Amino acid sequence: MKKYVFVLFAAMAVACKSTGVDKKGEGIQYKETVVLNDVPTATLTFYDVEDGRCPEGVTCIWGGRAAVDLLLSGVTTEGGIKEHVKMCIGECDASTGSDTVEKTFAGEKYRFVLSAVNPYPKFGDSTRTKEKYSIQLKIEKK
Repeated sequence: MKKYVFVLFAAMAVACKSTGVDKKGEGIQYKETVVLNDVPTATLTFYDVEDGRCPEGVTCIWGGRAAVDLLLSGVTTEGGIKEHVKMCIGECDASTGSDTVEKTFAGEKYRFVLSAVNPYPKFGDSTRTKEKYSIQLKIEKK
């Protein structure tokens, strides 16, 4: 009987395996690469960022936007795949993407949701560089 209980718990643990990335709350740093769960040979890299949001402490007539470029890399039966995904929060348009993107990659369907680009710009901050940026990205397997 104890064997069956152990097998049941082991099966539940495997079934409850989360989808998404191998990092949860801490975000993805600029130029960092994370592994997409459930697709062992697929990775996502926070490749580039452009931040044109209105800084804190300034009154702007336009809220601005923060756009990121993500690089999806993977291996499928067809060979290696590299695909750039553009995402944006704020005042976005077709060239910068949106905060939610659905992609089929390496034979799997994913939904990417960009919820934050940090740090938020501050007026007079001359120390802001791309290396200080991180993003909060939710990745759901469809």
